[in-house]
Amino acid sequence: MPRQMQRHNSPYGASFTAASMMFSETLTVVQMLLEDNSVDTKKKLKEDAQYLKIQSVSARDRVMAELSKRFDTMPRSFWTDFLSKPEGQQRLALFYVLLKTYKLLFHFQVELALPKYNSIDRVLVNNDVMMCLNEIASKDEFVDSWSELTRKKISSTYITMLKQAGLIDKSSGELVPPTLSDEALSYYVLNGDVWFLQACFLPQYRIEQIRRSAI
Repeated sequence: MPRQMQRHNSPYGASFTAASMMFSETLTVVQMLLEDNSVDTKKKLKEDAQYLKIQSVSARDRVMAELSKRFDTMPRSFWTDFLSKPEGQQRLALFYVLLKTYKLLFHFQVELALPKYNSIDRVLVNNDVMMCLNEIASKDEFVDSWSELTRKKISSTYITMLKQAGLIDKSSGELVPPTLSDEALSYYVLNGDVWFLQACFLPQYRIEQIRRSAI
């Protein structure tokens, strides 16, 4: 089957590896696109290295494509609120955007990381992600067509995202829930996205506590 047809039939993609989380770059792009979400603004971000601090033109083009995709996933009100949050909340909010933008990352979080957190061994390693990818590949021809190098890049990028979102403890390497207050997490309850709190390893009693405080 031609690669294009495979991609058309697959919900998964690996384009997020071109940009990882890109926290500081996202802040720059969000600020500029909130002011003027136009083709000209996106062209300026791609062509002028001073904004994304990336020297390669082709790399800037790939990164900008992903950051634009993430920006367009959420309403403007989300991004306005996002800019007003402290960094810890921004990082978790950005991870939330990533899960909503990329089906593969959502799959990893719900089908791999969450069961891993609920097991005896909470250390998520590259091999765990590779095994999850192999399982997906057994049912998806497009994913099955990815090279070993692509799969390794996907694995390392996902684990890096977890660390940058504060969902992996730096000292132990274990998966951990976010160290944010009930108030900081209330957005996800109020927005009807309790699934995200569950995916970030919060126990049900804590979610109910957040729900009560959000009312």
